[in-house]
Amino acid sequence: DAEHFIDAKVDTGKVTGANVSIKIDDEFMRAAIAGESYTQQFPVAAAEPTYERQIDAKKLWDKIIHNAWKSAEPGVLFWDTIIRESVPDCYADEGFRTVSTNPCGEIPLCPYDSCRLLALNLLSYVENPFTPEAKFNFDLFKSHVAMAMHLMDDIIDLELEKVELIISKIASDPEDDDVRRVELELWRKIKNMALKGRRTGLGITAEGDMLAALGLRYGSEEAIDFAVTVHKTLAVEAYRESVNMAKERGAFGVYNFEKEAGNPMISRILEAAPELEAEMKKYGRRNIAMLTIAPTDTTSLISQTTSGIEPVFRPVYKRRRKINPSDKDQVASFVDETGEKFIEYYVYHHQFVKWAEINGYDTSRLQTITEQELDEMLQASPYHKATANDIDWVAKVKMQGAIQKWVDHSISVTVNLPNEVSEELVADVYRTAWESGCKGVTVYRD
Repeated sequence: DAEHFIDAKVDTGKVTGANVSIKIDDEFMRAAIAGESYTQQFPVAAAEPTYERQIDAKKLWDKIIHNAWKSAEPGVLFWDTIIRESVPDCYADEGFRTVSTNPCGEIPLCPYDSCRLLALNLLSYVENPFTPEAKFNFDLFKSHVAMAMHLMDDIIDLELEKVELIISKIASDPEDDDVRRVELELWRKIKNMALKGRRTGLGITAEGDMLAALGLRYGSEEAIDFAVTVHKTLAVEAYRESVNMAKERGAFGVYNFEKEAGNPMISRILEAAPELEAEMKKYGRRNIAMLTIAPTDTTSLISQTTSGIEPVFRPVYKRRRKINPSDKDQVASFVDETGEKFIEYYVYHHQFVKWAEINGYDTSRLQTITEQELDEMLQASPYHKATANDIDWVAKVKMQGAIQKWVDHSISVTVNLPNEVSEELVADVYRTAWESGCKGVTVYRD
């Protein structure tokens, strides 16, 4: 069915209001790159499948790439990477076998578990932003990571309280037992998974603004190195606090140090903070897994920052507002082919305006500024050559892969591409994402 699924949105009337992604394993990627055949089977994990066939992996890969180039879908999930890196899958025998992700792809999940999200605003830890004295306050950041982990653990208890109320309500409903049974079983399974794993999803937003405020150009080697340092700090401190909470509140229900032995994520954490090993053995952790990077689109609108780990989409762009016949004293700056009149105005990224203010520009003139003046401002700003369409797209997925090593769930990210890019470049982005250790990737061509 894979080929039909890949084409599901080519006919735009069939599937609307949903993104589609496909699971790809390492064997398929190797076969596609080498131009070899690949065996599809169903059931996928069966030792003796009821159905199987040989396909040309390169041909199917080319269809994936063409459709992604044409319509931004399908995205891909590198399933072997997800399972190999997954801490919860160390407990697959306890029901934590990952089967899919949440809708935006940032949390691979087992059946009946919950997606819980919380984001730290990275820009808020930059002292003296947009100046030569700018620096990131790691001490404050670490203390807030600990607080955030406590808050997320409390959120699980609030969730469990509500689940208990739902179970009580269903149990007291007047319907027959047969009618209530399915719903009761569902909510009891949700409660059970929350107690056994206590999964959280602590992440960040404003990565792009943080880097700009520190004078680092998004996508540069220096920026990538600094971003990785921030995410490594977040990971180590979150795991440290989960161990501390286990001392105080108890470990997650199925914790077993031996089961996690050799897991790549756990190995990286213990290599970075070897002092945690003895404590983790003795007390366990409060949470089975705890880190993610969500899109944070609405969150970033509230905080007036770039979203998730994305760069700024554009520091400034023009919009048009239609002039209604009843509007008085409105001078049209644009007239379309039908004669409709519009006022054009600039929309500025909030942090670009802050940079301008801090660096002595007259921001009261931003709506009347000439295009030449605006272009000179943009070139002088830390957002120059650091927008979604400017950055090196292949370097962006390498950055995602480097950060992914310090995120135990996944990262929601879209590689924005200009209209004129080739299908070959889309193939480069997808292949590099796999080679760099990303768990998934999507592209969007302007």
